[in-house]
This record gives sequence, structure tokens and C-alpha cells, in this order.
Amino acid sequence: MASELQRVAHGLISALDDVPRVVGFLQDMARRCRNNAAYVGGMSNNPAAQRAALQLDEASSRCEEAAHHLSRTSPRARGWAEQMVSGTGTPEGATGGPPKSRGAPAEGDRRGSQGTPGTSTADDSTGPGDEGRPPAVLERSPLGEAEPFDPSTREVLERLPLRKRGDKTSGIWIDASGNEHDLLSGVDEYTSDVDRLMEDLQIRIAPGADTLGSHVEVKFAMRMRREGLTDETIVINNRPCPGPYGCHRNLWKFLPDGARLTVYGPDNFKRTYPQ
Repeated sequence: MASELQRVAHGLISALDDVPRVVGFLQDMARRCRNNAAYVGGMSNNPAAQRAALQLDEASSRCEEAAHHLSRTSPRARGWAEQMVSGTGTPEGATGGPPKSRGAPAEGDRRGSQGTPGTSTADDSTGPGDEGRPPAVLERSPLGEAEPFDPSTREVLERLPLRKRGDKTSGIWIDASGNEHDLLSGVDEYTSDVDRLMEDLQIRIAPGADTLGSHVEVKFAMRMRREGLTDETIVINNRPCPGPYGCHRNLWKFLPDGARLTVYGPDNFKRTYPQ
């Protein structure tokens, strides 16, 4: 007679069998919402029509996020469930998380810099120096409040300059060898890569904005693609921009498959993407 654990495992297998179908449905729904958003947004400048277009675009982004997370379902889950159903026990390592890996370090060390502690200010909003970046005010994450910083990360943040209105966003990446690399917003060699990927993935930008390719987080995601990096952390003196077109919502789309990027920022901001 099957144990309760075996019945649960059998149900998990059935659910995993449905994953490809559900992912396909979500991807199809995302395409429909995006196409309808483009149609509604282009047919009229009426504020109500524009709001509807934004809502459709938001629905498209949410469907894409759901499809992405669902498609990453670990094969370990199926292996565990199948062994539970067969009664052969738990596969080795099934209870542990995947090992973290670090990519090869990039060439060059960080140049020495001086700056005041990297905390945000009340008018930490966009200026021309940050390529049209919207104010860094994020909605509360459904995963809860941001975690406190560890002392080493706090020390890195405090070495960054205080970002004021009109300033570019700056940051630091510490590679696997412990070398520090400066990060700065603005157009550079990674911007064209961002633009091409946005076109390939049909990622829309906010009305009146130029590109996400000037933003530190997105450019670093493209660097991860170039250099084969899979698990990295950056510290920046601004929070990822919010909204349906912003970095906070879209950064995961630029990361390599299976990779993750942790971003630290002012006011104890910490997020790992994909969320």
C-alpha cells in the first residue's frame, strides 16, 4: 500500500508532466497581450487607451515571468518524486540546493575611488546623467522586506559616491578572484547588445525613454552573457528602476539561462534575479 509520501510524490510527477503545456500557454498568452498592447497603444492617444495598453503590457510581462520560472523546474524534483513512487529512497543530493558557481574573472582591477557613503536621498530621481532613468522607488517585494547587509557589502556601498539628481549610477563588481571593477551607467560597448536582445525578445521601453541599455544592472547582465558568468553580485548607489518597463521587472530577461544576479543598493536594498 502506497505511503502518504508516495501519494504526494505521484501527484508531483503528474504536475510536472503538465509543465511544458502550461509554459506554452503562458508564452502564447504573453504574445497575445503584447500584440494587443501594441494595437491599443497605437490606435489612439486617449489616456484611457494608453492605460489599457500599459495594463496589457504588464500582463504580458507577468506571463513571461511565470513561464520563465516554471520552465526552470529542477530535474531533481522529478528524480526525487520518481524514486519516492518506486520506493527506492531519496536520490543523493535531492535535499540540497544547487551549488553556486562563479564565472571566469574579467581582466583588469577596479581603479581606486573616493566617495561618501552610498545612501539614497529624498530627491534621488532621474537626471540627464543617468540616461532618463526613472526615480528609484520600488514597490514592496512579495517576498518581504530586503535583508540587512553583511559588513563587507556595507563597506563596499559606503565607498560609492552619494548619488544625487542628474548623476550617473555607479557601482562595484567583485569578481571570483577578489578584484574590484567599476560599473557606471551610460552608453558603452554593452548598450548595443542590450538593444539587440530587446528587439529579439520584443521587450518594450517606457514611452519617451531611449533604452535600458544605459542602466548598470542590464549592462552587467549582458556582460555575464559575454563572459559566461553564472552567479554574481554587484553593489550600486541606486535601486533598480521600477514599473512594467523598468530594470526591477525585466532584469531577469537579460540574464543567461540558469544564471542569477544579486543587486545591493541604498536603504538595505537586496534582490536576487530571477526572483
